[in-house]
Amino acid sequence: MTLQEYVARATERLVQAGLNKQEASNDAELLARHVLGWDRATYINRHLERCPTHFEHGFSPLVGRRTKREPVSLITGQREFWSIPFRMAAGVLTPRPETELIVETSIARLEHRRETSLSIADIGTGSGCLAIALATEFRLAMVTAIDISPTAVKLAQSNARSRGLQTRVKVIEIGLSDWLKNQTATYDLVVANLPYIPTAETDDLPPEVKEYEPRCALDGGRDGLYPLRALLKYAHYCLKPSGNLIVEIGLGQDKALERITDSTVGLKMDGIRKDLQGIPRTAVIKLTNQR
Repeated sequence: MTLQEYVARATERLVQAGLNKQEASNDAELLARHVLGWDRATYINRHLERCPTHFEHGFSPLVGRRTKREPVSLITGQREFWSIPFRMAAGVLTPRPETELIVETSIARLEHRRETSLSIADIGTGSGCLAIALATEFRLAMVTAIDISPTAVKLAQSNARSRGLQTRVKVIEIGLSDWLKNQTATYDLVVANLPYIPTAETDDLPPEVKEYEPRCALDGGRDGLYPLRALLKYAHYCLKPSGNLIVEIGLGQDKALERITDSTVGLKMDGIRKDLQGIPRTAVIKLTNQR
């Protein structure tokens, strides 16, 4: 049997388990490449070959785990974000493609600072994906990354070391409120992908999310904006006068966030960017002169 045939059979198993056809096909291929240790170009060039010895022995159990809706990132132990491979672990939020928009927006706002020193804070760093991506793009930046989860902090530190960034990405175990209340430094850029799913919607999430991802990284309170309210309350203490606060939001939350920002003394909304589905996803907030 060829690799293509094995992957096609795996795809059907995943469809029967509840995945849509495109996701099933992508996941089956990714798991096959993981077993083989191949990149996508190699797979495309060799997928019509007969399977190597023992391929099925390694591949079938992984497909079985995926039929139980375990996320691919936990099965393989890694996830790519901003073209960077990140180690993943249970208990830590898996990076989403739409979160890359925070990196894109940061670059657009600070392109003129690419070769100068910058101070950056990443609130709720999780795996460290934003902190490390930004440290990679802004080569002279010093990044402070915080998270309340010991598991996330350990993983983010490991990912920073694997990229040789441990001297420029400092990961701290601390909660948002404690960090904000005791913050004395100011930053050129603060980014945050905080929980923004309304509590009532968390039970309706896909099994991959509901059963395998930490609820504390998902549940944003009644309207999904509770963590952002806490951040905005103290944001003017940690931003430099020309600094940018860039946050991720959920579907339909842009207008509510704009109202909250407008009612917060010292802050103003300075732009919204949409993701590839046309959903307002990333908000930029800046200081006003009223502080």
